[in-house]
Amino acid sequence: MTNFDLSRQVFSFLKQAGVEKLVVCAGARNAPMVMALGNEDFKIYSYFEERSAAFFALGLIKAYQKPVAIMTTSGTAAAELLPACIEGAYQGLPLILITADRPKSFRGTGSPQTIVQPGLFKNYVESEYDLDVHTKSFPFKWSFKKPLHINVSFDEPLIDKSSHSLIPVTIEKPQVLPAKPKKIFQGVRPLIVVSEIAPQHVSLVSDFIIAMKAPVYAESMSLLKSDPSLEHYIIKSSEQYVKQLFKLELCDSIIRIGGIPTLRFWRDLEGEYKDVPVVNFSDLPYSGLSRDTDCLTVESLKPYKPYPPEVLQVVRKIDLKLQSEKEKLFNKFPLSEPALANKVSQLVGRHGIYLGNSLPIRHWDQFAVCDSHLVYANRGANGIDGQISTYLGWSENLDQSYCLVGDLTTLYDLASLGLTPQLKENKRFIIVLNNFGGQIFKRVFKNDNFINKHQTQFYHWAKMWNWSYLLVSNLTDFKKADTFNTPNVVIEVVPDAAQSEKFWEDWDMICQSV
Repeated sequence: MTNFDLSRQVFSFLKQAGVEKLVVCAGARNAPMVMALGNEDFKIYSYFEERSAAFFALGLIKAYQKPVAIMTTSGTAAAELLPACIEGAYQGLPLILITADRPKSFRGTGSPQTIVQPGLFKNYVESEYDLDVHTKSFPFKWSFKKPLHINVSFDEPLIDKSSHSLIPVTIEKPQVLPAKPKKIFQGVRPLIVVSEIAPQHVSLVSDFIIAMKAPVYAESMSLLKSDPSLEHYIIKSSEQYVKQLFKLELCDSIIRIGGIPTLRFWRDLEGEYKDVPVVNFSDLPYSGLSRDTDCLTVESLKPYKPYPPEVLQVVRKIDLKLQSEKEKLFNKFPLSEPALANKVSQLVGRHGIYLGNSLPIRHWDQFAVCDSHLVYANRGANGIDGQISTYLGWSENLDQSYCLVGDLTTLYDLASLGLTPQLKENKRFIIVLNNFGGQIFKRVFKNDNFINKHQTQFYHWAKMWNWSYLLVSNLTDFKKADTFNTPNVVIEVVPDAAQSEKFWEDWDMICQSV
């Protein structure tokens, strides 16, 4: 078998796996595959920076609901795929990593651009295949619910020709038996917490909530926040109110549905509230807790005993009061981060929005007017790297979309906008909430060493990649956002630090006084 033949075998697998889009980071060692692509009909995205390219591939997977492959050269280029691979593993995304390699005999020799690539992603891929021209058969086993690694060793001369026909490629999906409950759920007054769920499960989850008649903390990715049929159940005031529900004994247990919650209280379940019963319904095999809890599929949802209606009235009454107080604080501190996040949500309306990790996603969950039914974020490993790259891939299927990220998140992904010339000319707005450092840690640790302060603004970043730019430092600036006719706009929102601090002081006091 020649290098050209081996490349065709890999492409045959991609076709059988349903791959239509391929992200290519070209180099010398993967030249055989790059050259062989001339005979294929994949949609090709090319990029020089592997980390951004891999996160971009994750966005494409979410946009089109199909596997996407990324192809790199050898050495540290392959290692750059690890962050996106980790994120894909914890989201259950079918990302295919194709890493070109030098001949197997070079491993461990210190030869240039040679590292040990098999095993590089071992904790975060379902399986890996180490191929070369001597490989005799191509059976693959893959569930499509976790990344897959294909390492392909090429020898010199790199560019050659076909020598024989394709060897049959097969893909077998392993059978997975549904999990059964290990214990009886002990909750009497459960709080339902819903994070990211698949669109096909929205009606199932909605019906479950209505049958349970229980209070619900629905995160933005749940697609449920603006569901009118759930109006009487959804807590809209604050995630801080959730802790108060347990302090006041209005709730005694948690039914979690979907992905791992952003909710701060989820972490309290490991400490102060470690005895609160929890049951998980998720399509991912993760409980998100170190203690032993049941983790069942979303499709196995069946109502428990309904929540006491008289207690629900109390929960709702307090929530409505807190919402009213929150609106007052928006008016009192209009340039605070929470108030500006609320304004951003009004700008976004019903368009799709991608939320960066750390403060933006928490702000959106608590302060957004959530009209959008299309909200996405990388909530697998919760990192801040690769966020804008992921957004760009996710936005490919949307005529108009928004991305809300923090300043440090943006600094992590400065190379991302170089992908722009290959994208569809959709309208994209990247909104950078610039508070000049990791201000989330200010509230957590109260120590400036955690903040990573800077004085960077993003005008020159936008111009470098030919994006339009708007600075928002007051409320009237928001009105200019819709006047841009260009397809790509960076909107830098600079909150008033003093107003933000005062908002949180007042809001904490209000929530604790419930």
